[in-house]
Amino acid sequence: MKKIILALVVCLSGIFAANAANVCVKNNTFIAFLKKSVNGTTGSSTNTGKQWTVTFDYGNNVSKTVTGLAACNEISGTTGTAKTNLYTSASDAGTKCWCQIGPAYGAETGLTSYWVFLDTYQDSSTCASSCANDCMTAVKTNTTFRTAIFEAIW
Repeated sequence: MKKIILALVVCLSGIFAANAANVCVKNNTFIAFLKKSVNGTTGSSTNTGKQWTVTFDYGNNVSKTVTGLAACNEISGTTGTAKTNLYTSASDAGTKCWCQIGPAYGAETGLTSYWVFLDTYQDSSTCASSCANDCMTAVKTNTTFRTAIFEAIW
């Protein structure tokens, strides 16, 4: 318990010192210090499982892996806006791509974010074949989108 409290204090002091360039997130068992301005070093995705993974190298042998899910539906949004509840289906029957950091697929972080809107595609088959990879790429390389999804962690 003392370690968790100490890690939380260190994490929170790092946020204030960095002028909110970082985000400190926690759940019941894990505390993470994520840097919004640092691009990911590696990433992968699979359209079959609608999963994506991005690893961030923060130097000094410190890296964090963030994993998540992608979903296509017909719920509109604006890029980077979060939605607390999003009904999805395995069929990916839609043109709107949503991304989420998800604990079921994140062995390291165990974090969950709200769903964050990424993009609209011409048709549902393009969304189904591109959404997971585009979520991974946006989290890995797009500071604005990465900030939005990191700030949507609950």
